[in-house]
Amino acid sequence: MARKTKKKSDAGGSAALAGAASPLSAVTAYLTEKKGKEFTGIVVAMDDSTVQESLPHISSGSIVIDYLIGGEQNQFGVSPCPGFPRGRVTQVWGHESAGKTTLCLEAVAQCCADGGTAVFIDWENDIVPDYAAALGVPITDPNKFMLLQPDTLEDGIKYAMAYATAGVDLIIFDSVGAAVTRRIAERDALDVAEQSKVAELQSVWSQELPNIKGTIARSGTAVVGISQIRANMNTGPGAKTKPQGGNAWKFYAAVRLELRRVQNEKAREYNDLTHKTDERVIGGIIKAKTVKCKVSRSQGREEIFYIRWGEGIDNVRTVIEIAKSHGIIKGSSWLTWADAPGGPLKLQGSEKLRKHMLANPDHFEALKAKVMPFLGSGGADTFTDEEVIDPEMSALDAQMAAAGIDL
Repeated sequence: MARKTKKKSDAGGSAALAGAASPLSAVTAYLTEKKGKEFTGIVVAMDDSTVQESLPHISSGSIVIDYLIGGEQNQFGVSPCPGFPRGRVTQVWGHESAGKTTLCLEAVAQCCADGGTAVFIDWENDIVPDYAAALGVPITDPNKFMLLQPDTLEDGIKYAMAYATAGVDLIIFDSVGAAVTRRIAERDALDVAEQSKVAELQSVWSQELPNIKGTIARSGTAVVGISQIRANMNTGPGAKTKPQGGNAWKFYAAVRLELRRVQNEKAREYNDLTHKTDERVIGGIIKAKTVKCKVSRSQGREEIFYIRWGEGIDNVRTVIEIAKSHGIIKGSSWLTWADAPGGPLKLQGSEKLRKHMLANPDHFEALKAKVMPFLGSGGADTFTDEEVIDPEMSALDAQMAAAGIDL
């Protein structure tokens, strides 16, 4: 018996009827006419310029992290995303003293310094105001920065959605595993097994992260969630630890950063107790790894950056080390910068050179200007007055109602 074949339309079916070049453009024209803004509002327009500019982003405040996430130039000569991507979720995790909160506070400080706004949702109730201020966070300016310490996970997410809907630039969750769900909070903690608490928390994140992603995709808000490390209950092969928050964070995050302190930094400093100059721990060398990266080709890569305890991320040290790697600064114990402003500069050791840079900002900026072209950095987003939300409460009520947020 002869096999039946489906007869194709001689004119391309609906495309021909619509006078369009293809079924795709025909249906697009049809939906545009029928649905108007309901449809055109979800169409993403792309042209040649789309691949010739960086994705919208907010600087992390670290030269190294910005480069690691997406600072290396692509085939078009563009840094894909040198910073935390806007409209997407980033997860940062690691053991204690790995710089997770410091990195996020630095990002907040950078965002606000560039004219943006930030909300820090602190379920750990652990933010130290003077340290945040030392990093540059405008803790006394409610028009730029807001610190929230909600009682439950659901409350924190609800407020985050409200701020994201209104167009806040950066939201930090610290930490995604420290929050307590409303159902657990209303019960006697002694009656709830630890495993049940973890499962309940993961369930809420699994339900809410898709909603968060949809909201921030429209508002352009960057969301960064900090996760602590907990033991992996699986006794089989594989990692013995894993980040808190469950698989939802693994799936919905566009960028996942693992931080690990690999070494302490020491320097000779005056000790009040001994009345002597002693060798003391002053900071840490942190290794950052992009476990997942959907905004550039850097997945799986690792880089080193520096943190000074009490001072934050040490970009000065980073610039010095990059300059040494590229031969701008030469030497080992004695370091020489031959073409420094005002003439050759020679100092003993990186620590003395660092102190010189801090005391002479013009020298640091000159050295940074020589270093940054090697990293292909395009800088962070700029903020304009057009991004400022309407302060009228009635307008905000309308925004929240339209987004389905019931406060």
